Parts: sequence; C-alpha cells; structure tokens
Amino acid sequence: MTLNASADIRPTDRGYQLSLYWPAQPLNFRATELCFSLLHPLDADSLEGAQLTDRQGDWHRLTLDTPWDGREPLRVRFQGAGQLRKLTDRPSGLYLQNGSERQAVVLPGEPERQSPIAQPLRAGELYFLPQPQHLNIATTALDCPAQLAFHGNRWNLTWLQRLLDRLPDAATFAFSDSGFSVREQHDTALNHAFRLNIGRDGMVLTHRDSAGFQTGQAYLMQYLLQWTLAGTLPACELAGTPRFGYRGVHLDVVRHFFDIKPIQGWLDLFALFQFNHFHWHLTDDDGWRVASNAYPQLAQTAAWRGPDEALPPQMGSGAQRYGGCYSAEQIRATVQRATELGITVVPEMDVPGHCRALLKALPELVEADDQSVYRSVQHHNDNVINPALPATQTVIRTLINEWCDLFSGPLFHLGSDEVPEGAWLGSPAAQAWAEQQGRSPHDLHGVFMAELEQAVQARGKTAMGWEEIRTGNAVSTDTWVLSWQGVSAGQKAAEAGHPVVMTPAQHCYFDLAVSDRPEDPGYYWAGTVDLATAWHYQPTDGLSDAAASNVKGVQACLWTEVVTTPSEAEFMWFPRLLATAEVAWGSHQYDDFEAFNERAVAWMNRLAHLGVHGRDAALGW
Repeated sequence: MTLNASADIRPTDRGYQLSLYWPAQPLNFRATELCFSLLHPLDADSLEGAQLTDRQGDWHRLTLDTPWDGREPLRVRFQGAGQLRKLTDRPSGLYLQNGSERQAVVLPGEPERQSPIAQPLRAGELYFLPQPQHLNIATTALDCPAQLAFHGNRWNLTWLQRLLDRLPDAATFAFSDSGFSVREQHDTALNHAFRLNIGRDGMVLTHRDSAGFQTGQAYLMQYLLQWTLAGTLPACELAGTPRFGYRGVHLDVVRHFFDIKPIQGWLDLFALFQFNHFHWHLTDDDGWRVASNAYPQLAQTAAWRGPDEALPPQMGSGAQRYGGCYSAEQIRATVQRATELGITVVPEMDVPGHCRALLKALPELVEADDQSVYRSVQHHNDNVINPALPATQTVIRTLINEWCDLFSGPLFHLGSDEVPEGAWLGSPAAQAWAEQQGRSPHDLHGVFMAELEQAVQARGKTAMGWEEIRTGNAVSTDTWVLSWQGVSAGQKAAEAGHPVVMTPAQHCYFDLAVSDRPEDPGYYWAGTVDLATAWHYQPTDGLSDAAASNVKGVQACLWTEVVTTPSEAEFMWFPRLLATAEVAWGSHQYDDFEAFNERAVAWMNRLAHLGVHGRDAALGW
C-alpha cells in the first residue's frame, strides 16, 4: 500500500515555500516521523507541523508534532533557499515511519519521458552518424542479402550479433562462406583513418591502423543495421578521420546504481557512434561501487544506503535498502567487452572530497579530534578524507593498486572536485603536517593529488582529474584535466600544457534539462542543454594553436541524481549524445545543424528499433 499526498510549491523572496498535504486515508500504524530527499534543504526554523530531527545530504527526517494515524488530514509546511522549478525538484523518496514500521508516500504527477515508437524504414533510406568527411551515395540499389561472408579475423561478429538480436522484427544475417563478401585490408599510406566501399561485389574496409579499423567497422555496423531494416540500400563509399582521439561518455553509477547488463549493452551503442572512452564514475558520497579484497567493508557498508544502513537514503532512494557493488568478475568482463569494441574504460575513484561512503565503511579514516567545519555542495559536513593521516595514505594506495589490476586501460581518474572550504583546518594531523612542511593545511589537496599522480604513474598509467586537480599547481602537466564548470578551466589547463578533455556543463552535461518546462526532467544549475546547444559546441575556440593541440577530446557526462533507471538514462542521453558524437568526430565543422537534425531524426527511429528509450521529438529537442 502507498499513501497519496500533494505538494504545493510557491516561490518566495528568499527561495521557496513548500506545503505537503495528506487527506484522511487508512494507515496501519501511527506515524511519528516523515523522511524524504530534497534538492534544496529546508529552513528548520520555518517548519510547521513537524521538527527537523536529522539532515544528511539531501535526506531529511522530521518528527511530526502530533503522531498521525490517517484519520484526519495532515499538513507539513516549510521554506528554504533556492528554487524548486521542476517536478524532479520536489521531495522524493518520501515515507512515514514509526520505528521499523514504514509507509511510502506518492506525490501526483510524473515528468515527461515520452519515447519515440519505431517506424518502418523506407527502402533506400541511408544515414550515417557522425557524418563522415567524405560520403558518396551511388544510384545502385543493393538488396539485403540473407548471408554475409566475413574475411579476416579482425571483425567483431559478436558485437554485430548482439545488435541484430535487438531487432526482434527484422530479418537477420546468417554467416556463411558463400554469403555477401565483407573484407578488410590494411594500408598504412591511406589518407584517412578508414575507407569503406560498399557495392555489388561486396564490402571492403580499408584502414590505416587498428583505430581506423574500429571506426570503419562502426560505420559498417550502421550500414548493416539499416540494411536489414530497410531491405534495400544504395551502394556507397565513405571515408574519414576523427577530429579527436578521445571521444567519451561518462556515467555516474553512484547516485543511482545500474546493473552491469545495461552498461554492457550501452557500450555497444557508444561504439556504434564512434565513442571510444567510457568514464565510469564509481565512487562518491552516496556509495562505493567496486568490491575490494583488502576492505570488504566497502561492499558490505559503503555500497548500500537506507533507513537502517550507515548511509541514509539519498536522491529519493526512500525506505528500501538501495545500492549495489560490482564484482571483480563483472568489471573484468565489462572491460573486456569495451576493449573488443575499441573503448577504453576510465575508472574514477573520487578523492579527497566526495568520500562519505568510504568514511562510513572505514571509520579508522576519521580523525576523532578533527574540529574542521565545512559544508559541501551536496550539504555534507563529513565527506572529505584526510591525507595527513597515515591510514588514508595506506587505504587509498591499496585501492589504487587493486583498481589498476582490474582496469587495463592507460587512464586513471582521481576525481579531485568540490573539496569544500574549511576541510582539514581543524585537524590536528593536518596542522602537524603543515608545521612540518612549512605549509598550510590548504595545501594538502594539491600535494595529495600529486602524490596519487605518482602512485598511478608507478603502475604505468596516466592520472586524470576534474579541473580542481590543478589546485596548487602541484600535479605535473602529464596529468589530464577535465573541464566541467565551463570552458575557462580547460582553456587555462591547455595553455599551461596539460592534456585536456573538454566537458563543460553548458554543452556536455546531459543531466541538465533540455528545456525550462517544469515537466521536463533534469537539473538547470548551468542552464539547459538542447540538441542545438550540444551540437554547436566548439571545443578549441579561443585557444592558441599550441593549446588547441592539447585538447585531446570531448566527453558527454550523465550524473544520476534525478536519473533512476536505464530507460531514464537513455531518455537523457538520446538524441543529445548524437550531437556530442558529431562534435567529437568533427562533423559540425563541415556540415550544418539542419542536416544533422535530419540524421538525428533518422537515427532516433533506428534506436527505437534497437529498444532504446530516447526522447520523443514531440517533447522538443
């Protein structure tokens, strides 16, 4: 049974006023407390009908002024700073409780998440995305064969089969030596990364190197998918070279946890659109998603949150135990899948901030006499590890070594973002360190990141971090920098000689809403990001030639505070991820938005055939 309530949100001069109302309705116990998550914390002094008992991050626990048995209506009213402009801003994960008795509360209304319905493809309807530099579509019509004959051992036929298996209503190819010929050949003198010729005599993929083969194979997969759906396609020739070597997609699996199967399925789609890096955000305040042999408490404690857990509910996870953790076997299988697709997995261990889950699981990392006073952006006052403690150094270095054994790629992301002002200033250990070093406790951040940079390098990998990793200019210019709050930090890092991946929120954060409509889900702290805004982004604008050469790529990021399911993730990604694919490839340098939009419309229909729950054009792109 669920209880129905209503929420009345009104703007005020200082922020918002929110009233929660329950009509009289059956309740099986006398509720004494109300709990929920809320984007902008309430002002405790403004509460009417209850008192604030506990607040951790976005989770609030209120004690009702009068226990409620459901016989009479119930109202709780309060105010807070900030804006609650969207349905996804409302209180979420609400439940009433009395001890271990709990009852979920439902508010009316749902955000708009309408997805397109797959439509038949017309014969001859061919689109490639991202648009290659050279494309010549012939008048020769080719009927889809029943059989394909792949020559050579480079082909990823299991990838093709997985994609075809997602088309339940389409005829699929059989693989036979007597089928339509598909060949590959290596040519180091090729002017482009790849060239793909498709004609009556078969398909020939010529590639300059292994990366060129992978890009050409992805276009071949696009053709084959459309061929089986359309029945007849024109012969064609295409060739090209990606603008950037790093073409990334980021996914936060901490705020909301995603099983390994959809993640592996998304890798198939990312590779299809020429993405070659998967940035896996695996740790944060709200969970730790990698099992550890050295510290089993991470899987037992840090991976879970709920009313009876060390970590309380967050981001609307509500009254149930929520979370999960990836085993070493799952991670290795995913890394192997990615490698076969030409994708490098970039793991992120976010330190020294965003570490509340780690601290809850390993209390030995908490200094008992630390009197530091701070508040993180996510409203925590206990989420920063202390590099001045020997235990911190031991734990983080041990975990880095474990992760380096799990993740075979060359890049290791160390986080480094959003360390709140005031951390370590009241720590005796930090004060002792500062006196010994002749420095300030403020310097711990940069020094710690430089130490971890060296630890990662000792394992043969290269460190990465969000733009704050340059704090104190302590890390070397070998460390890669991801610019997220805007373009400025990335530009400064590139001018200073760092390799840079541009991922400014204003163009690349797809947890941001597409529009300002209240029903349109997503955040808006950096504005809204529609399809045109994502596609028109120019990553090297405003840079000197030398600095522009340091921009290694572009990345789309999906944070999951308000993204709770795989279908919701796909709704936020598509079609905007298609725009980032073109930016990373460089298509928007030689094409126009109207032509891209036509390709996006076509490929959203193809994605619908593949079972992807993207955003319907009727909602606006």
